[in-house]
Amino acid sequence: MIIYTMKYVFLLIILTCIGASSLAQTADSTKKANVTFNPNSRRNGYETYRSTDEIVGDKTGPYGTINKIDHRYEGLKGTPYFLPQWTQGEIDMVNGQHYTDVPIKFDAFRQYLILLRNRAGQDSIVVNSDQVKSFQLNSPTGQTYLFKHLPNLKTDDESLKEGYLLVLYQGETSLFKRITKTFKAADYKDPYSNDVRYDSFKEAASYYLLKPDQSLVKVKLTKKSLLDALDHQSSLKTFVEQHHLALKTENEAIALIKQYNSLTGN
Repeated sequence: MIIYTMKYVFLLIILTCIGASSLAQTADSTKKANVTFNPNSRRNGYETYRSTDEIVGDKTGPYGTINKIDHRYEGLKGTPYFLPQWTQGEIDMVNGQHYTDVPIKFDAFRQYLILLRNRAGQDSIVVNSDQVKSFQLNSPTGQTYLFKHLPNLKTDDESLKEGYLLVLYQGETSLFKRITKTFKAADYKDPYSNDVRYDSFKEAASYYLLKPDQSLVKVKLTKKSLLDALDHQSSLKTFVEQHHLALKTENEAIALIKQYNSLTGN
């Protein structure tokens, strides 16, 4: 009986050791390398995260994190609108309707004409460009800007047909200006960023000649570009020389197009 009991105790000791060894092996096999989650890659520009040992020492451990407001962001500079404020304007619709003294804005970034509806709780709506023939903005300084929607243009750039063009001069051959806005996001988060701490909208402009056949020719405000896009170059060069035109401004380009139209009898 004593022998049997000792065998039983010995067997229990062996099983206990095996169990402890087995548990120890399981714990070791599931250990993971110390990996720190980096939420900086998901921050939204207003918050940033830092290891707490950078802020309060290592009392909370090297892998603790806390939220900290990132005061580097400086907000938005510029505006998506051609004129930032609501201005009293006019709209000519394709169906012949004409609206005057209506508060409107032109979103040059999205090429949207926006109308403020005073009678509907001061909400605003985007006017469908397919229904718009033209609209005119009257700035607080008294300057007027006439924009046209020209869906039948002969051009491969579909965005020109869908958006609006500012009229600089209108005749048999016309001069238009395409006004857009570009958006650039703040860039200061990454180690190799440009340290630009604000989002921004910037205006971009391009110029076009509209020919009588509705073809649109892109030009630059230079002598070569404008003269190459027109006929009667010999006469136009003489006109440019006589009037000492550098053709680097909109007014000089308008003077050239007017002269061109006079040479063609238009």
